[in-house]
Amino acid sequence: MGVLRVEVITDPARWNSLVASLPVTSALQSWGWGEVKGLSGWRAERVAVYEGERLIAAAQLLRKGYAGPLAMLYAPRGPALADLSDLPRVAQALRARARGAVYLKLEPETGQPAEDPPPQWPGLVQEETVQPEYSIWLDLTAGPEALLAGMSSMHKRNTKLAEKRVDTRIEGPEAFEEFWELFTQTNGRARLMQHSKDYYQTVLREMNQPQGRAFISVSRQGGKALAAGLFVAFAGRVDYLYGGSTREHPEAKAPNGMHWGAIRWGIEQGYRIYDLWGVSANPEGSHAAGIDRFKEGFGGTRVRFPAYDLALSPLYGPVKKALRLRKDLRNWRARGTTRDVLGG
Repeated sequence: MGVLRVEVITDPARWNSLVASLPVTSALQSWGWGEVKGLSGWRAERVAVYEGERLIAAAQLLRKGYAGPLAMLYAPRGPALADLSDLPRVAQALRARARGAVYLKLEPETGQPAEDPPPQWPGLVQEETVQPEYSIWLDLTAGPEALLAGMSSMHKRNTKLAEKRVDTRIEGPEAFEEFWELFTQTNGRARLMQHSKDYYQTVLREMNQPQGRAFISVSRQGGKALAAGLFVAFAGRVDYLYGGSTREHPEAKAPNGMHWGAIRWGIEQGYRIYDLWGVSANPEGSHAAGIDRFKEGFGGTRVRFPAYDLALSPLYGPVKKALRLRKDLRNWRARGTTRDVLGG
């Protein structure tokens, strides 16, 4: 194996082209996502890793400080990789960008079968993820009839009812206020934490980028929005990031209609995978149990995205314990439990 060369990339179009060209990749490694996370205090740096002239990885590294000189580096659903086996040496090459960070967290979007044990590598510690560790992927290349056939009998029935009872459209900023109202209602019912309104508006704006698209799928009945979701599309995948629905008119099956509209759009646009974005490792007793059951009704394949830490400082252990305690406290204040919404 040759020496790895790290190059900083500052052009959004070039960056997205590099990230999209790699088979192990994610919309969260695209340029727009780094701009979104700037609202939360993260600073993004984008670096390509070459072996000779061959691109083997592209890492969008987000840096965030915690107290004084303490900081972490994080590659959300990244780095993008030519081959997963390159992860350990790519991690070592990224040490040059550490500049005092306590650790580097990596969570490449492998989409491995959920039941398989994660691969292990010397020097990398398997740790908890920042993004949901488990999800469900639908194969859009199968086409609408095969996807309907793969649903549970109730989901197939409800999706067909939704086609008749709601008007589902793919829209942009003009549907944001409808999305926002439904999203905040749903989060309130489920006691889920959320960002500021500006954060989601920024997702919708910044993820419309070179080689990428952000949109809202909204299902209405009689002109009133009953369900709406905010989606991003990039590098062959359509990701369902945020959504909400009203409890009014349950007979309309609007949530099924909202998803089916986005699925049909993804098929028409030539995307390969529909990511339902987050289910629990163990839904028993989870605040997200109902959400899990709904997503599982679409069929598909349950996948996993394990995360790894590269310790860069002797302070790694104490800092990780402090961050876990802080997270437990936030969960307890929000929901009366220290368990993560999508945790095990």
